[in-house]
Amino acid sequence: MAIPALVRGGGRWQALLLAWSVGAAMAQTPVDELAAAAERWLASDQNDMALRDSTAAVLLREPRAGAAWLALQLPAAAGEPAAARSKGVHALATQFVLGHLRQQRATGMTFVGQYDALLPLQPFAGELVFQLLLDTPDWFPLTHRIQLVAPLRDLQLRPPAADRLDAVVQLVDNRAVEPEDLRRALAAALWQWGTRDQAQAIIAELQQATTDGDAEDRVQTTLVLADYWCLLREYKQSAATHRAAQALAKGSGVRLRPVAWYAAACVHALVGDKERALDALDTCAAMMASPDLDSSLRVQRSLFDTDPELASLRGEPRFAAIVAKAFPTAGRTEPSGR
Repeated sequence: MAIPALVRGGGRWQALLLAWSVGAAMAQTPVDELAAAAERWLASDQNDMALRDSTAAVLLREPRAGAAWLALQLPAAAGEPAAARSKGVHALATQFVLGHLRQQRATGMTFVGQYDALLPLQPFAGELVFQLLLDTPDWFPLTHRIQLVAPLRDLQLRPPAADRLDAVVQLVDNRAVEPEDLRRALAAALWQWGTRDQAQAIIAELQQATTDGDAEDRVQTTLVLADYWCLLREYKQSAATHRAAQALAKGSGVRLRPVAWYAAACVHALVGDKERALDALDTCAAMMASPDLDSSLRVQRSLFDTDPELASLRGEPRFAAIVAKAFPTAGRTEPSGR
């Protein structure tokens, strides 16, 4: 059952499904160890940060069960925020959210719904992420704000309150101070929330850049544009732009890297064009098969095996042969991500 789609519906259905998901997660996963560890932290003087962090790590062993347990504690904690137990719950939930973000970044993957395990912790999780983004505390590096945008988009599907929306717009518009990667990612979030002027301006800049420089520059900028369409979740435009980059590269003798073919495979799979997706993945595999390919250019085997964007391809007869071509040597370690 696709829980996330229903949870996001809001209202009575959201409440009913949250109750169902909490019960199901706790029924299917041994929670005695999770609950016992959490209660030890809550019963302590809550001054031992190592105990707090190790307790969060226990809950993160089973993220959905851990989130389910915390979701049962948060309403009472919100009702009595000054109580010692409430402070302990909030501290533990904060470390859980931050730990889950670290876990997902470590996978090397980025996909829609990647942070849905945190949905039972709403609105707490979304409030925390917004706070870190817009009122960044000293302990959270400003350079890490980019890491907040993907989870924020999964947690905040609808437009936020006007003051927060305006604050995000100000970050994107502050070209003199804010880094470009953060501005582009936040513009994609605004696009999702129906505010599109900022992303349209970025698209226009990238489209202009595809006409500048030598052939290799134009190819690389076209790939950046394809990736940005994907970030906007406009997959048809992304797929078409990938094909434009491939045609330009072929016509000008520019050799695309394996990751470019892998990205093209993902986006074509997302639009249901399995043949083009498999063709792109096969080209990626052929390049990966070369023993002379620099290790920094390789795509991780784990992405072929687990990336949700390739899910529709794994049942295709060609897929197993493509993977075998890409990784002919069993046990090879592939160091780079996507």
